[in-house]
Amino acid sequence: MPSVSPRPSRSVCVLFAAALSLAATTLRAQAAHAHDPSLDIELHGTITPEKIGTHETQTFQMPQGIERIEVELESPGFQKGMYVTVGIFDPERYRGEGRAKFSISTVTATGPYMPGPLVPGTWKVSFGFNYVAPGAHGDYTLRIHLSRQLDPTHYIALNAKPGWYMGDLHSHTGNTDAVCKSQSGKDVPCPVWKLLEAAASQKLDFLAITDHNTQATFNEMGQVQPYYDKLLLIAGEEVTTVRGHTNVWGTIGFLDYRAADKGFTVNDLFDQAHAQHALVSINHSYWPWDGHCPGCGWGWAPITDYSKVDAIEVINGYHEHGSWFTPPPGNGIPLWEAQLAKGLRPTGVGGGDEHRGGEQLSLHDGVGIPTTVVYARELSQPAILEGIRAGHVYVKTHGPDGPELLLNAGPAMMGDEVKAASGSTVNFTITTSDNSGARLRLYLDGKIVESEPALSSGKASYRWTSDGKRHWLRAELVDGAPGSDAIVLTNPIYLNWK
Repeated sequence: MPSVSPRPSRSVCVLFAAALSLAATTLRAQAAHAHDPSLDIELHGTITPEKIGTHETQTFQMPQGIERIEVELESPGFQKGMYVTVGIFDPERYRGEGRAKFSISTVTATGPYMPGPLVPGTWKVSFGFNYVAPGAHGDYTLRIHLSRQLDPTHYIALNAKPGWYMGDLHSHTGNTDAVCKSQSGKDVPCPVWKLLEAAASQKLDFLAITDHNTQATFNEMGQVQPYYDKLLLIAGEEVTTVRGHTNVWGTIGFLDYRAADKGFTVNDLFDQAHAQHALVSINHSYWPWDGHCPGCGWGWAPITDYSKVDAIEVINGYHEHGSWFTPPPGNGIPLWEAQLAKGLRPTGVGGGDEHRGGEQLSLHDGVGIPTTVVYARELSQPAILEGIRAGHVYVKTHGPDGPELLLNAGPAMMGDEVKAASGSTVNFTITTSDNSGARLRLYLDGKIVESEPALSSGKASYRWTSDGKRHWLRAELVDGAPGSDAIVLTNPIYLNWK
């Protein structure tokens, strides 16, 4: 009988319950490690009617090397007749006022507060007693946590349920090179909200904004996330080097794009991203090297350590009509499967690479085209990244309205490993929501299986006899004759991988 084994060190367990437990445990451990109690500060004071209409200043010391400050005011509150506000000043300037709970980092800040360097020295907190009812009396506590970690240790979950979530892992705004029409019809840098509205109209669950070599977009993402409470915004960046582009998801920290053949190489860039708990993916590796898009193809192949690559963009959606690059979907598959053949397991993903703020939504153009679908324990940034790392992913090439396609072998889903002794059999099941009559295509080690199983009422099965050696099997749906492009494709299930 075949047995299911966990993925190597960068993955979660294949069994659903074990996967969820391990992921939650890992996150708790990371959060506990990130929190340093020695960097916690508390300021205390009293609230009395005599203080109404005044400000009271307290100070604290900001040490060197702090990247993020989290602040929360605890007081009786307006409901009990005591309304107190918090203003904050660094040694050089005013940083903001007005919230009872906020954060400030070198890159992002809550609401009215301003991001920027957290200057060492004496910081001032101004408590404003806007209203204190006659006879009211209370105490306030301001809790301050200083962190040497730029990224937050706590992330929102827009949906606490495990399931398949649809999104786009590659998109751009006018902060770099996205262009759309102004009110008067001119081509102008496209505002962030245009991209977000397009993603929301596609009913995506998540969107990674991956502007080129910049942290400029992250603050606005944090500002608007409360409004987009059905669309998770994932911190991302397309690190654009002179010989190729790589998406990084999961950090707002600086990533050095100045990779070279020697010294600081692309492999060092991958290490830098991983040190910030982020994932890296190679983008549109198949694009040619010419004057249309210099440096867009993957020119680092001779020195790339692919064991450091978490994902490969197998489908890129930047298919503007009449453009020089209108490659057929799936041109990233050869690079992907070449790594699988070496025994590596990068996850195959799609990326819309949207540059028009959603102005063109057609078969091969627009945000969410293609759509990457991820099985995650919840809809949060850490959970989506865990799902990608585990390979629990399939890609709808034509967008979110495309069909579901699930590949399983008992409790194992795509991305998981099954151990099967020589001579034993593994029963694969394939399920889809497609009702267009699309044909199922299975690939074993990158080659189409000789006898393709037929779908019946959205289901098919495939029985494979093990030779005890390492293999992988993935599935596609195609809507035409042999050789047609896939309308949906899965990541593999891995067989006897170790």
